[in-house]
Amino acid sequence: MKRKYSITLAFLLAIFLAITIPAGDVLADQPPLTYKDLVREARRYERLEGSERVVSNTVLFHKVRLDLRPFGGGSKDFFVVRKDEIGFVCSRMTPGFKGGTVQATVIRHEEGGEGSQFFVLDSCTAVK
Repeated sequence: MKRKYSITLAFLLAIFLAITIPAGDVLADQPPLTYKDLVREARRYERLEGSERVVSNTVLFHKVRLDLRPFGGGSKDFFVVRKDEIGFVCSRMTPGFKGGTVQATVIRHEEGGEGSQFFVLDSCTAVK
């Protein structure tokens, strides 16, 4: 009988914690993803076919820390390593932002032309 109450108490505690601690707080405690993490996800995505082609939730809506460089030529998009064919689009950016280290949240993934991929970031503001 005592064990039954312990299991019930543990279950109720787990429910209480799930309700009182928002998921965003749990994600906020995780270190930001790196460019290497995004490359790994992009390569995994490339191997998928048809309706399987979905970016993992290990990347979407997670913070990333990147050193962005502008594509140039009038483009508002950025890259980290050009040859990887992975670009970054900033939903919002501070006026005059021309690249640099940012910490942002990945909010979307898009396929580009000729096998390239783009990760859309919630905002781009240089951080130190």
